[in-house]
Amino acid sequence: MIMLSAFPKKKELRIRQTILRGVYEDNLRIIGKGSAVLSNRPSFSLKKISLFISTVLLALLGYGNYSDLSLSPDKQIAPLSIAAQQLSPLPAETSVHPSEYAAFFGGQAHLKRVFGLAVKTIMIDPGHGGADSGTVGKLGTREKDITLDIAKRLKERLKKQGYSNVLLTREEDITLPLNKRVELANSGRADLFISIHLNYLPSKPINIIETYYFGPSSDAKTLKLAEQENAGSHYGLSDFKEIIEKIGETVKLQESRELAGSIQQHLFVNSLKQNGNVQDFGVKRAPFVVLLGVNVPAVLAEVSCLSNREEEVELNTESHRENIARYLEAGILHYLSKGEVRYEAKRLEEGR
Repeated sequence: MIMLSAFPKKKELRIRQTILRGVYEDNLRIIGKGSAVLSNRPSFSLKKISLFISTVLLALLGYGNYSDLSLSPDKQIAPLSIAAQQLSPLPAETSVHPSEYAAFFGGQAHLKRVFGLAVKTIMIDPGHGGADSGTVGKLGTREKDITLDIAKRLKERLKKQGYSNVLLTREEDITLPLNKRVELANSGRADLFISIHLNYLPSKPINIIETYYFGPSSDAKTLKLAEQENAGSHYGLSDFKEIIEKIGETVKLQESRELAGSIQQHLFVNSLKQNGNVQDFGVKRAPFVVLLGVNVPAVLAEVSCLSNREEEVELNTESHRENIARYLEAGILHYLSKGEVRYEAKRLEEGR
């Protein structure tokens, strides 16, 4: 078996010089400039030279010293064994420290995109219903009727866009507590949850649009609105401990905020084209129980305002409700496309 042992330094130098001189003279002879009778040097074949060069390279790479070839039986160690001894061992498996996930749970990494999460089922929640009329305009327009009509229109529009699995929490005028809406969304394995509502500002008869996702708020008006929307949730104190643990869910927070932003933008920009008096109240956080309980990205959109008389009149026309559904559709599609495609929600004129 071939083995490697270290040359003494002087001998090593001498051998190297002899070989290099021999290679130099061989090259001269090959190109016709060398003497036919070479100096008194040992004869080295191409095979020996290649072997020597390989040995030198091994030494330079840290696998051993410059070596000669020996067959001494007491030092027979395979070259690969020597190489293996010089290599650093693979690091042992170690536990991952929670801080290594900081980019995930701190919101620095966009988890929906990192993990390629898809949206297969969309749940639309028409606010209120049955015994719960929601807010009522001065002309008698009930929030529960308008939200149901818009939700049905939005469902049909999304289905035409290829989203075949679009569900409603209610298809008719029935009483549906908030905890039941949450159960429907979770049991239906919804990937997105959009709750549709109408606003009412008795002290300011203006028309506003605003969109919420779950989160704390210090605004008194927002907290008052949350109190009204959370009334009759049918959750007990013992249930709330479990659902409050959902607050730290990063994917849901990231996506809810992004979905809310897209819906708000398209609702307002397109509504402004129709009514120059509409005001943008933006994207907000609010402690709505229905948004907390759902396991997936969830938003609550206040798509119009019944305290504005002109808007109430408009809400009683099919074309206006269809327009609102169209604007919601545009916001959802823009979100689903990650902003790569701009969906323009055009106004549906009366009679078209």
